[in-house]
Amino acid sequence: MKELLFKPVIEREKWHPNFQAIIDHRSQNLRDVIYNWAEGFKDRDHKFIRQFQETFNSSFWELYLFAVLKELKLPVDFQYDRPDFIVNSQSGFCIEATTANPPQHGVPEWQKDYSEEDIKKWPINKIVDHATIRLANSFVGKAKHWEKSYSKLPYVQGKPFILAIAPFDSPYFYAQNLQAIDRVLYGFDKYITTNIDEHNREIIDTVYIESIKKENGKSIPLGYFRTPEFSYISAVIFSNTATFSKVRALSQDSDYTLFDTLRYNDYGLEPTRTVTEKSSYIESLLDGLYVFHNPYADIPFTVEEFYHKDIAHMGFDIVKGELTSCMPHNFLYQRMAITLKMGSPTKK
Repeated sequence: MKELLFKPVIEREKWHPNFQAIIDHRSQNLRDVIYNWAEGFKDRDHKFIRQFQETFNSSFWELYLFAVLKELKLPVDFQYDRPDFIVNSQSGFCIEATTANPPQHGVPEWQKDYSEEDIKKWPINKIVDHATIRLANSFVGKAKHWEKSYSKLPYVQGKPFILAIAPFDSPYFYAQNLQAIDRVLYGFDKYITTNIDEHNREIIDTVYIESIKKENGKSIPLGYFRTPEFSYISAVIFSNTATFSKVRALSQDSDYTLFDTLRYNDYGLEPTRTVTEKSSYIESLLDGLYVFHNPYADIPFTVEEFYHKDIAHMGFDIVKGELTSCMPHNFLYQRMAITLKMGSPTKK
């Protein structure tokens, strides 16, 4: 299938802007990364190529997830057409992939110019609130679909069900880090803290939110993993960095690119921010990947391969009523690639 990814099957005017950007790029190196991700992938419904070219993001996310499973040496069974991935290893599990997208008539993720005026339209509180609503919508939609349809399939019985969500809901979605998904799953918003010294801080209070209001005034409940209602979902896989910049980071592309990153700092109070040239920049396929565990899961997700040094694990302790986390030092919170070409720089 991989050889067909970049052979157009639809008219150019129907191409997704992200697909068009890859096609128009002179370097084969970028496409080679995606070809590598797609090696062994099976197009079971014969719609994948068209969707990759026309809507792009959800198909891109599926290819990334498939590459992750290959990296972790977890074999995918493609004899079934749903859910998206069935792993029949010793600790088998199922994954259904979805994306958080803009609302109808909303601003698409690719429509941005990084100008000061444009960025002012998307302050961080707006980015996070918008992402919270869109992620919640995606979660509930797929959860209902699993309960009504997929859960009745004989070959998924006894396997953990994992929902894999990637945000593409606004132009600057990558800046949401994990605050929005924390709200959606655990109702957690933020800590109120005070610094003791340069290496230690005290948590004074923890802020939780039970719901968020849409522009039309409708209230959306949050904290889906703090109730047994969704016990059939074992965990959520999430990444706000599985974007085309990931492809740039992994490629041998010769464009002059700067990577502006924000990473978890286990030895200080603030994340580490760096700007690094492509020639010196290191990022792994798994960098920036989270697993959010459901403490009420009927079948907990305990697959050993996912306890990798580059993957962060989040949870909630029901007894203590607090978040738990296992995040590796230097974990990738956020990344922006700035590619300098003849004329003006482009960012992605």
